[in-house]
Amino acid sequence: MYRILYILRHTLLVLKETKKIAIITVLSLLVGMVALGSTYIIGTKLFQGSLSLKEKVRIVVFFKQNLNSTDLDSTISTISAIDGVKHVTVTTPDQAKEEFTKIFPQYKGILDSLNKNPLPYSATVELSDITLGRRISDIIKDLQTVDVVVFSEDTANKINDLIKVVYLIFVSVMLAVLAEFIFTVQNTTTLLLDYRRNDIRVLRLIGADAIFTFLPFILIVVVLNLLSWWISYYLLDKVNALSSGIVQSIIPYATVSNNINFSLTLFYILVFSVFSSLIGSLISISRFRNVK
Repeated sequence: MYRILYILRHTLLVLKETKKIAIITVLSLLVGMVALGSTYIIGTKLFQGSLSLKEKVRIVVFFKQNLNSTDLDSTISTISAIDGVKHVTVTTPDQAKEEFTKIFPQYKGILDSLNKNPLPYSATVELSDITLGRRISDIIKDLQTVDVVVFSEDTANKINDLIKVVYLIFVSVMLAVLAEFIFTVQNTTTLLLDYRRNDIRVLRLIGADAIFTFLPFILIVVVLNLLSWWISYYLLDKVNALSSGIVQSIIPYATVSNNINFSLTLFYILVFSVFSSLIGSLISISRFRNVK
């Protein structure tokens, strides 16, 4: 019981005597937590939004005029059997005319005045993997009943590039924050240990073990992490509220999801921060184990 009371008392005493160091450490940890949390929240929504765009990238097939139902069914079956095709939706000339007049109502009179609907059968091909889009579109082009095939390969490639960039940014920020946490806490712990060097010498001379001597400094690191994490909660809550609008402005046609588990995200940030900070503090403590 005495050991516990002494450790707690020593921890509070060191914190009280080194307020400036504690404040600087809290601010440094706070910046890292907010940077990591913001990158994860916005990056996750960007990633999910990019995936929703991938689902919207499709191949549009326009068939030749005067195509009979037998040839149409045969062609649709052929397209559906191609590896990488997820689903094929057929649009009849009447459906195409209705959609066209909704988008361009000014041309409704012209279409109605024609004796025959000039719009052909068409099909929308959904892909299981957009990287196969070029190969699939080339196969469809060779079919005799097909007139025109439209596939936006550039859009598909840009979406894939965006997903890669989001992933690389998150990994880079995570590694940078890890290094920042370790560096900050290592310097903080070194300063605290150096400030209490005489106390450490006395404890070592009377035979105190390493846990009794250095545990207060580890507890200080944990307390500073908890304080930074508590402040970051309010800041990241604001970031989470604004993130959907930010992502929507970056990729306007994407479906932005709001299903991020905010509490779990904060928990992981705390674990990451405490773990990396403990590494930094243990590095400093290892240098003071043999202080005499």
